[in-house]
Amino acid sequence: MKAPIRILVTGTRGKSGIVRGLQQVLSRLKIQAWGKVTGVIPISLGPGESKEISRAAGAHVEEMRWWLRSLPLSAEAVVLENSAVTPELQPLAARWLDPTLTIWTNARRDHEDVWGWDEEAPLYALARGIPQGAKVLCGFDVASSSTAKRLLEQKGCEVLSVRNGLVDPVMISKSFIREACRVHGIEDPCLEKALEEVGPAFTDFSVHRLDEKGRLLATAFSANDSESTRYLWESLRWDSRETSLWLHNRRDRRTRITALRDFVLEREWKEILLTGPYPIGAGFQFTYLGFPDIPAISGRLGKKTFGFGNIAGLPLELLKLVAATKQNHGVRPPDRDDDA
Repeated sequence: MKAPIRILVTGTRGKSGIVRGLQQVLSRLKIQAWGKVTGVIPISLGPGESKEISRAAGAHVEEMRWWLRSLPLSAEAVVLENSAVTPELQPLAARWLDPTLTIWTNARRDHEDVWGWDEEAPLYALARGIPQGAKVLCGFDVASSSTAKRLLEQKGCEVLSVRNGLVDPVMISKSFIREACRVHGIEDPCLEKALEEVGPAFTDFSVHRLDEKGRLLATAFSANDSESTRYLWESLRWDSRETSLWLHNRRDRRTRITALRDFVLEREWKEILLTGPYPIGAGFQFTYLGFPDIPAISGRLGKKTFGFGNIAGLPLELLKLVAATKQNHGVRPPDRDDDA
C-alpha cells in the first residue's frame, strides 16, 4: 500500500466501530479514506459509499488482500480490520498493509477453541499480528498488562495508550479515532465536529421498540464476553426479574455460551430463551427454541428482553426487519428504568 495513512485495527472487541468511525472522520476532513469492516456483514467503506461484500463461501483471511488490491491509487488513508483468527494467520494483515499505526483495542477471552482458555491466551494470539517496530495504540486493558508490555517490548514497538476503561462503545471508538488522527499529525479544527457525528451502527448496542405495545429489545449481541455484557446490562438499570434473556448461539462459536455462563448465573431472570445449536452443558436452566423463524421468536420476546451471545443469523435478520419497517426508534440505553 502507498497511502500515507495506513491503520490496522486488531483486538477482540470494538474493531468494526473504530474502522467505521475512522473512515467517516477522515472522509469528513476531506481525506480520501477507505475502510474494511469484517464483522457479521463484511463492508467496504469508501468516500461517499458503503458496499456490502458478497461471499460465495465463508469468511477467508485472503479477503483482506483481495480488498487491498481493489483500492484505487488515489487512496490517501486505508483502515483495515484484521479478520484473522488463528495465531498463525495473525501476521498476514500487517504484512499486506504495512501499517503506519496499529490499534490494539483489547484482549478478552474469545475463540477459546483456537486460542485456549488461559486468561492471557488472547494476548499471545493477538500479539503475533503486531509487526516488528510498530507504533501501537493500545486500549486500557492491553496497556495495563505486564504480559502485553513484555510482548511489545520484545518486538521493539512504540506503545501509546488510550485511557478508555470500560465505557460506552461509541465513546471508546472516538478516543481511539482522536488519538489515531493526532499520531498522523491531523489537527484539523473540524476534527471534534466530525467526531460528534460518529454514531453507532444498527447492529451496535441499542434498545429497539419492537411494536405498538412498547415491547423493548436491548441488543447486546456484539459484546461476546461476560465483562462487556455485564457492563451493557447494568447501563440499562432494568430489573432482571422482569426481563427475559435471549441467548443466541452460533455453530462455530460453541464455547461462547460457557464464557457467558457467569453473567447468566449472577441474577434471577424472568425467562431464559435460547436459540441456535443446542448447547451441551450450558450450566443453567433455559427454554430451547432451536431455529425459529422471525415471527416465532418475536412472539416469544417479553415486555423487556436482553439479547446477547451472537448476532449472526436470527438476531441480525430481526434487526433488519425492525429497521426496514421503521419500528426502531434508535433508542440508546436509558438512564432510568423506564420505557423512554
